[in-house]
Amino acid sequence: MTNHEGIGEKRLVNSRACLYNHDATARPNKDSQIRMRIHYTLDDAPARLPLAMRSVDAVWDRAADLRSSPGVHLIEATTQHMLNTGMTLVDELAHYFDEGAPTEADPYGLADCYARRRELEDLLRDLRDTPGGLTALSEVTELFPLTFTRDLQFTLALTVVGYPAFGYARAYSDSEGEEYHGMVANLAQARPHLEARLGQFSGELLVNMIRYGFFNHEGFLLAYAEYSQDIRRKTETIAERLKDTLMSRGIAWYLSYRHNPAFYDTALGLDAAQLPEYIARLNAMLADAGKKRATDDSVFDEWFQRHEEQAPCVDVAGYLAARAIVAARGEDGLRAAVERGADHFIAIHNALDQPPIRARG
Repeated sequence: MTNHEGIGEKRLVNSRACLYNHDATARPNKDSQIRMRIHYTLDDAPARLPLAMRSVDAVWDRAADLRSSPGVHLIEATTQHMLNTGMTLVDELAHYFDEGAPTEADPYGLADCYARRRELEDLLRDLRDTPGGLTALSEVTELFPLTFTRDLQFTLALTVVGYPAFGYARAYSDSEGEEYHGMVANLAQARPHLEARLGQFSGELLVNMIRYGFFNHEGFLLAYAEYSQDIRRKTETIAERLKDTLMSRGIAWYLSYRHNPAFYDTALGLDAAQLPEYIARLNAMLADAGKKRATDDSVFDEWFQRHEEQAPCVDVAGYLAARAIVAARGEDGLRAAVERGADHFIAIHNALDQPPIRARG
């Protein structure tokens, strides 16, 4: 729970479910205007319930809770799609405790989950007791103009089972057809993810990775996509799409690392002295894009992936550009760029003492 004015909280706790429902808004400005509001539910049932089970009777006793959990819905939909399985989590759990082993495919990773039960129980308990909570989504809302007043619905989930990625986001609709955005953090993948990415693991690093590096990062990208659609921002050419990607992903990475940039520079091997090299690669991409049209997402995605595999540059260049803009103009500079678009982001950057980004494709 963040400590911003204008944030409301409703907490529902009982012995069968544990959902935390919140609103995240930015601080009111001097005219008491309110920006976009993010409503979110933090659901730990996909972690808490499997870890609490010791028998097949416990599975059937809690089956209704699993089936009613929005987080479990997200995990099942992703696991079934990505791993091509029709098995539900309840069915897999029942098989595990009935047979004493997971199914051969083990799509929900139950063998690893129960081999590390004590470790994951301790991890979940520590995260549930995190001072200030696991979210800071008001930092996302503060980067959008006051004219954007949409209400966005997010479901945030903690799990220890399911598709083996540390974090993923997806859109889904409830039984009444209302669209939600879902983000899942898999605690079973937390230690290997942080050790591979940052070379170390600690509870504090994990909290910051979930709160800022995942929820705020993906939350900004989801909100920016909604904002672009709301204002009918057009990116019809590959160059326009590339510049928009540079800005949006650069700001998302800024939100990930803003609270301790020196640590992440060291851990990730980021060096501002290499910025000219990254911008040279980016400018080469913009030159290649020329006036080619992005007739649909697949055209841009294929083109972008081909270039990024050969010489990755967009994320680092965008992040360092966003950071330079904040250093010179504060976050008002990023807010203005979100409102006015990627060309303004590039214009602000190019007005600083930085290697210039090509303004035209």
